[in-house]
Formats: sequence, structure tokens, C-alpha cells
Amino acid sequence: MEAESGLVPGRLARGSRCFGAWVGHELVGYGWLSTKSEWIGEVELEIRLPAGEAYVWNCVTLARHRRKGVFRSVVTAIVGQAHKEGLARLWIASLEGVGGKTMQQAGFQPVLRFNSAKRLRLYWLMVSPADGVDPDLLASAREAVAVKGALSVRRSVTRRH
Repeated sequence: MEAESGLVPGRLARGSRCFGAWVGHELVGYGWLSTKSEWIGEVELEIRLPAGEAYVWNCVTLARHRRKGVFRSVVTAIVGQAHKEGLARLWIASLEGVGGKTMQQAGFQPVLRFNSAKRLRLYWLMVSPADGVDPDLLASAREAVAVKGALSVRRSVTRRH
């Protein structure tokens, strides 16, 4: 896990689970599943999950194995395990253009769109609903990340998780 290896004990201690993809004895990709609160670094928000929901995060394909379907395999495996365990809803965050097709094939649909900027140690977060999103799903997403309005401005927060 390269630079993140030191974060693994803390993640496991708080109940997050790691799923790995291997070729022989070599780790080629991984991803995490949490059923408790988790920090979403890309948007500097914490997701708080009700019972029966989980957050899929930090899905990574190691550099020399990219473009081989590893990301798809990791996401699909995590989703499959979550469904076996009876989790009713999964959330995932992604940067625009990264893994969209894979996530759609795994059953995810866009709910919220984030646009952010950092200026003068302030973090500007613009939030809008995805096109055609179900209003109840939108309300659940806004509640999970505690975002009510379209704009949030606050001091920037960096957390290693």
C-alpha cells in the first residue's frame, strides 16, 4: 500500500475492512469498506452512515497494473460482499471521469456533484444534485454528508485516514 501502509492499523482498529486483488503473491489493487463514519478527503467531509449502509472508498490499482480491470474487480468484489452481508445501501465517491463506467456497472448512480476550491486557507464546496436523482435518495445523501445548501465555505481541513 506504499505511502498509506502506516494508516492500515488505525483503519482496521476502527472497523474498516480492506479488500485486496492479487496476482500470485503480488498485491495489485485494494479498496476499503466502512460501515461507520469515514472521512472523504476529496471533498473534506465526513460521511455518517446509518445502520445497514456502508461506504466504499480508497479503491486503488497499483501503477504498473492499471488498465487491466483491477479497479473493476475490486469494486465488484466489495459490492458483492456487502450484498451478501445484507447491507441495504452503499455509497462511493469519485472524481469526475474516474471509474464512472465501472461504478455504474456495479450498481452505483450519481447522487451529488461536488466542485471545490481552496483559497486563502478556506475551502469552498459547491454541491448540486445529479441530473434526475430520486428526491429521497438525494435527501439521504445530503443527510449522510451533512450538506444542506449549495455552498459551504469553511477553513480547510486535512485529515489522514
